[in-house]
Amino acid sequence: MPSLLWVNHFAVSPEQGGGTRHFELGRELVRRGWDVTIAASDLNLHTRTYSRRAGPGDAAARDESIDGVRFRWLWAAPYLRNDWRRARNWLSFSQRVWRWTGPRPDVVIGSSPHLFAALAAERLARRWRVPFVFEVRDLWPESLLAGGDRAGTAYRVLGRVADYLYRRADRIVVLAGGSGAYLRERGIPAERLVHVPNGVDVSAFAAVQRPAREGLTLVYTGAHGPMNGLETVLDAAQLLADRPDIRFLLVGDGPVKPALRADAERRGLRNVEFRDSIPKTAMPALLAEADAGLMVLREAPLFAFGVSPNKLFDYFGAALPVVCNVPGEVAEMVRAAGAGEQAADASAAALAGAAVRMLARTADERRRMGVAGRAWVSREHDRPVLADRMDAMLRGLLPAHASR
Repeated sequence: MPSLLWVNHFAVSPEQGGGTRHFELGRELVRRGWDVTIAASDLNLHTRTYSRRAGPGDAAARDESIDGVRFRWLWAAPYLRNDWRRARNWLSFSQRVWRWTGPRPDVVIGSSPHLFAALAAERLARRWRVPFVFEVRDLWPESLLAGGDRAGTAYRVLGRVADYLYRRADRIVVLAGGSGAYLRERGIPAERLVHVPNGVDVSAFAAVQRPAREGLTLVYTGAHGPMNGLETVLDAAQLLADRPDIRFLLVGDGPVKPALRADAERRGLRNVEFRDSIPKTAMPALLAEADAGLMVLREAPLFAFGVSPNKLFDYFGAALPVVCNVPGEVAEMVRAAGAGEQAADASAAALAGAAVRMLARTADERRRMGVAGRAWVSREHDRPVLADRMDAMLRGLLPAHASR
């Protein structure tokens, strides 16, 4: 049985809120004969609280098995705001990975919500002389500019770390097809790139028969951060304040959520409701309450080609039509699925217009869009489909590396 160590600082288990890519793919790989361990921190990215220990004074690792996938929850330093303590959190987790004790795996994957965890994974693979796979979830340092930062010292340092990881990786997994094209333009050979996008466990979503009802509830599920563009949603809600038949439901957590709540209260936006983050297991029931999913990001060139949003695939899995303001690759997926209304641009007026167009469709038209989206995501992004691709890539590394 080949073994895999998958390092992702922010991986979560299914009873937590957030993306469960690594658990769901790991579970599928276990079914295909792999022994899978996920190294993650139990300090939740959005709530900033520990889920497996009482507090920061308890630094011991925690081992847990869920559906055959082994999680090792590593300590990471606490933080509340995105200041220097956030960098300490990243580095403390990476240090724990570097000190890893346990059996030698056959392959190591380092995932890039941040580069230092991936760098620690690469060093483990080099120490053990096993293949290293670099999973590019977020493009760094490009994500700094997308978040509004400047190309300063941090940009240059992260650029050098990213270049090192690209050179060292036996394979590079990209989640967005556009990220692969971008890296090929930078000189990375196509044969080292593998496209394994985000997806959804379609079987977790029962076929939903939404009753015909008045109005339109648009649901957003996910992070409330500076890159998510939820300020535009509030602006659109204000433009639609005289339309009580359109409401926005924002579910999740993140650093800008308190400010968003305060802004909505200040404006008196009665058509906006905030809810706390929910476990992935509760997502089907939540999405059954809604009439359409909301796929939004702030305006940034990177988002036209460098994102593979979990929430979009959840909406499709739940047979929800989608209102989308993200251009490029995401817009093309919505078009290919025949399952949504695309905003003309990133403005609040364009988002409000797309919501009005969705409401103008009949309940049967929205149902057909949802069914088309579910069929498309079942073909293209169901977890077993993606796991087959990952399994083939990983197994292809084993004899190649052993022959060196």
